[in-house]
Formats: sequence, C-alpha cells, structure tokens
Amino acid sequence: MIQWRIEYWNSGTGKGAIEKWFDKLTREQFKSIAKELSALELAGKDLKLPHSKALGKGLFELRERKFGYRIYYTFQGKQIIILLSAGDKKTQAKDITVARKRLLQV
Repeated sequence: MIQWRIEYWNSGTGKGAIEKWFDKLTREQFKSIAKELSALELAGKDLKLPHSKALGKGLFELRERKFGYRIYYTFQGKQIIILLSAGDKKTQAKDITVARKRLLQV
C-alpha cells in the first residue's frame, strides 16, 4: 500500500492559505477535518464518495460532512497530495475557482 503525504499549496509568502483557514477552526471542527484528512492520507486515489469526489481535470473535493467543509486537492507524483483551497458550502464556488487557479501553478 502506498503511503501518501499531504502538503499545502503555498504562494511562498509565509503561512499558506490552507494553514490560515485551519487556524480559524474550533478544536471540534479541526478534529472532524483531521479525520477526513487521515482517510485521504491512507487511501489516496482510492478514496471515493462520500468522502471524496472528483471534480475533473485533476481536482478533487474532500467532503467533511459534520460541518459541511470542503477541501480541494490534487495529486502530484505517486505519493503527494497537495491541498489547494478550503471552505464551506457557502463559499464553494469561489473555493473551487481558487483551487483551479492554484492547480495550474502546481
């Protein structure tokens, strides 16, 4: 089984957008997100609905169901997952647009 490693997209200007987003979560919210990230790290490309959904052109959505959070990510090489953007259902359209732009930079 492949061991995946999660990395964060970073513009190179200090703390990345994903890390800043994580900092705003409560302990309970972060714990719920961490559970989904652990599943992603273990399963990688084999993670499917209801946890993960392919959005096309190499972009995927990790779906946290308790609070409705979404984390957008891509795969790089055989072992790396790059988190591109995150948000909730209300900001989903904007978050996907940001993720697609960042995907082009990866």
